[in-house]
Amino acid sequence: MYFAGEGVESLTLEDRMTLTNMAIEAGGKNGVCDVDEKTLQYVRHRTNRPDWDVVRDDSGAQYYSEHEFDLATMEPLWPAAFARHKDTAHNCRDVKLDRAYIGSCTGGKITDMLMAANLLNGQQVKIKTFVVPGSTEVHADMKRLNLRGVIKDNNEKSIEDVLNDAGCLIGPSGCSACLGGPADTFGRLNSTEVCISTTNRNFPGRMGSTKSAVYLASPLTVAASALTGHVTDPREFVSEPIETGMAGVL
Repeated sequence: MYFAGEGVESLTLEDRMTLTNMAIEAGGKNGVCDVDEKTLQYVRHRTNRPDWDVVRDDSGAQYYSEHEFDLATMEPLWPAAFARHKDTAHNCRDVKLDRAYIGSCTGGKITDMLMAANLLNGQQVKIKTFVVPGSTEVHADMKRLNLRGVIKDNNEKSIEDVLNDAGCLIGPSGCSACLGGPADTFGRLNSTEVCISTTNRNFPGRMGSTKSAVYLASPLTVAASALTGHVTDPREFVSEPIETGMAGVL
């Protein structure tokens, strides 16, 4: 699955990683985004190798099918409706939740944590909310960066501080409950819990008990839902894009 266009160009590299990650869940064998200057900046920042090549699509390439989406008009979708694109999160406020989960390779990157922390800043979650950094690097960044994504000074709260103050439970980095695991796994669903999660799969038993229910959503939707206890459109809390100091790198 190959993604290109103005919409992709507007995304950070970490946003694109989520998009390509979920291509597998959509049935693709691989997910690839078009190369632009953001891509090149990211690669230059993370490697000293001078001999890497830029791979682009062939001129006149033909595809099995092509689909176009206008991201400016797309609304947060009801987490169970990806296949049919029928309902928006705003229209599904009657779905009550017991648990919120922010983490995994799909939704546990530093920008995911930054977005969630900005939305939760100064507020308290109403349901048990688990936060799992996707890597030890992400967890370290949560401790040293502020809500703008830049290194905090001594008087500022870190991303981790904000999430802790909001009532979130922060666990060790890794997969944790995304893969289910033993009953004592951090954030695991052990009964009939209804959870909204940034993880990448939600078949019965994926996050633990086969009697539980998992609805997939973005970090912003999960954070907003954690504040209300039901599926919530994050635009009820965020009216403008969240500005960070990380755009040039990520």
